[in-house]
Amino acid sequence: MVAGAVVALAGHGLAVGITIALAIAAGGGPNADLDAGGRFAAFFFGVFTYGIAQLVLLGVCAALSGRLGHGSSSGLVAGWVLGLAASLYYLCGGFGA
Repeated sequence: MVAGAVVALAGHGLAVGITIALAIAAGGGPNADLDAGGRFAAFFFGVFTYGIAQLVLLGVCAALSGRLGHGSSSGLVAGWVLGLAASLYYLCGGFGA
């Protein structure tokens, strides 16, 4: 169970990292000039990228849970749910971000 949770939580870290890196590469960042349209574009791009990353991670967790035993698959589910909650909290400004 612990191994499955670690794999899922590591996947969430990767998903958040990819979302932040792609948002910065697309012109975002701390010094970006965001007018009203730019704010919406940055928000939409971030939400879209994060949603795609979460769907990929969910697919990987589902594929792994079919191959692993019952304990590891329940760890994958628990890790994915906990990681989703923690990463959404982080992306919404929690943890002193």
